[in-house]
Amino acid sequence: MTVEEHELLELAERLPEALAELESAVEEWSGRRFHGTADEGRVVATVDALGSLLDLEIHVLSRRRLDGASLGEAVVAAVGAAEEAAARAKDEMMHGLRLGSLPSLGELLGGARRDFERRSGFRA
Repeated sequence: MTVEEHELLELAERLPEALAELESAVEEWSGRRFHGTADEGRVVATVDALGSLLDLEIHVLSRRRLDGASLGEAVVAAVGAAEEAAARAKDEMMHGLRLGSLPSLGELLGGARRDFERRSGFRA
């Protein structure tokens, strides 16, 4: 058996364990909540792992002190910060998932995303 065949056999044997680790990591990440703030912490947005807005808290001082446009900007900023936190957590999770000495799932998918963006001109 060649070295490459031996490595492939080891990877195949490790695959069920790696898939269980992947499932566990995704389950843990998908249950998390992420927060973003604006207006000195008086506007707080909470999103799920996919960036869906779950909760929005606006302190009474923000409602009284800010006009409608400024309050809207604060809400957008808080939601954006929460979405960014969720995206960072996803990237961290994806870069931690790997099988043996192969590139991480994040590295593999990141390369595919960059290739798509380069070819299509669209930012994913």
